[in-house]
Amino acid sequence: MLRFFRYFWSEIHPSWCLYASFCGVISGIVLTVASGKIFFQHWLWVVAAVLIIYYCLRCSRRGTLLWALIAGLVIGNFRLASEFSGQEFLTSMIGRNITISGVINNDPETTAGQTTLNLSHLEFATTQENYAIAGTLYVKLSTNVSLERSDIVTLQGTLAAGFGTYVGTMYRPELLELRRADTGDIFARVKQGFAKIVRNFIPSPAVELGLGYLVGLKSGLPEELSDTLRAVGMTHVIVASGAHLGILVGAARKVFGKLSKFSGLLGAGLLIAGFVLIVGFTPSMTRAALVSSLSLCFGYVGRKFTPLRLLIFVAMLTLLFSPLNCLNLGWQLSFASFFALLIVAPRLQKLFYGGKKLPWLAGMLLTSLATTLTCAPILIYNFGTLSLLSFVANLFILPTLPYAMLLVFLTGATSFWPWLAGIFGKLATLLLEAHIWLVNFLGEKKMFIFELPAGDGRVFLVYIIIAVLLLVLSRPFRSQSTNSKICRHVAPIQASERNENLFSFPRMRRIGKRRQTQWKRRLPPVTTGRKNSVS
Repeated sequence: MLRFFRYFWSEIHPSWCLYASFCGVISGIVLTVASGKIFFQHWLWVVAAVLIIYYCLRCSRRGTLLWALIAGLVIGNFRLASEFSGQEFLTSMIGRNITISGVINNDPETTAGQTTLNLSHLEFATTQENYAIAGTLYVKLSTNVSLERSDIVTLQGTLAAGFGTYVGTMYRPELLELRRADTGDIFARVKQGFAKIVRNFIPSPAVELGLGYLVGLKSGLPEELSDTLRAVGMTHVIVASGAHLGILVGAARKVFGKLSKFSGLLGAGLLIAGFVLIVGFTPSMTRAALVSSLSLCFGYVGRKFTPLRLLIFVAMLTLLFSPLNCLNLGWQLSFASFFALLIVAPRLQKLFYGGKKLPWLAGMLLTSLATTLTCAPILIYNFGTLSLLSFVANLFILPTLPYAMLLVFLTGATSFWPWLAGIFGKLATLLLEAHIWLVNFLGEKKMFIFELPAGDGRVFLVYIIIAVLLLVLSRPFRSQSTNSKICRHVAPIQASERNENLFSFPRMRRIGKRRQTQWKRRLPPVTTGRKNSVS
């Protein structure tokens, strides 16, 4: 019992308690969304939780990890109080004719005479006052008015029930008022203007795919091609996320890093800010921007984030900013792929190749395998399909994705010289049409696309198997004679010796000499047993 108490009260680094509280916040938000119940509505609960976390950081023990986790659960549950109050109010208004205003937070998509948009910062108008409501409203509007991101609109129509992260939906409401700043959303206009220029040099549907690669613009993408991309499992390539931002940041660091380390940081930071403002603050883009910014800043001062801790920290920040992101498919796939690239793929590489350098083809296959394993449960739960063709598509599309993005960008950037823009446009068209041909070819192979029941929560049990395998692969090597006291002072095997034969003579001789030297240093001094006499 005393031994257990000593272990329970042994000191640990304060960061363990900090990240335990972060895990508590994430768990509190997810559990609250799943249960739909708020237990801690008063702000004094948050004050108490913050004080508990502060005590855990000052007195970091193994036992305080549980306290920090519980304090995080309280904060996560409290964060959803305002979201649920707005949902309850809108639920009571379902089926009624209402007047509501909000800000368009995405690029409106117009197809078949209908404009689809999302409204945030909602205000419900009554005869007495306006009520601010947290959440996002899904709207399908029939209008000839040109709408842009960041426009403020006032709608009147029948409110219907929401789905996913949307607190409600409205179909064909009446547009009462449109408010727009004199300049409008400058970055949205830059994106639309750039897309208009590129369309002059690249034909459809290649131009829609290229703009989806570069700036995540999915409006105008043929529905048949979109369905084929979903069936093949390649929808992530037309969603601006970490892969696209990583390509741009890597290029900026190579160009500006030649001047100085600070120039590389500044250039990459400005590129991240500009790209996010142009694409918009989507859940996947927000995650990618946070990860890239934190990695750049910590790398500049010579520090590194542990991948798992970086994942936890960014997930906590994005959920605190918008708790209903945990229901967003883009947010889920973004973090699943991020987890696969930084945690699962390195474990697979260590399992199959040890410390050796991976061939290009093997690295692509292992990365694709890791991404498929982590994203498959989410895709099966939402769409009921599982494709094994993403391996083949990733081998060709992902390596050529940076070149496609570069060619599309150069096509628009050199539009002042039409002859040069035409050359880049032709090259971009050839590459993008090759991508489309490959996707259509793989989409015809129905034997590799499996139909499974959608909405079955048991599919998420796969993550338990993945977690167990990661724990097994993460365990360090231990000698068989760990019970011997001698092994406590044996020097660890050097990194250069791990790839050698276990029983090679040069290796055994080096290890033996090193152990002999260590034991000589640990032997007590030899004494004669007689005291020195003073003459």
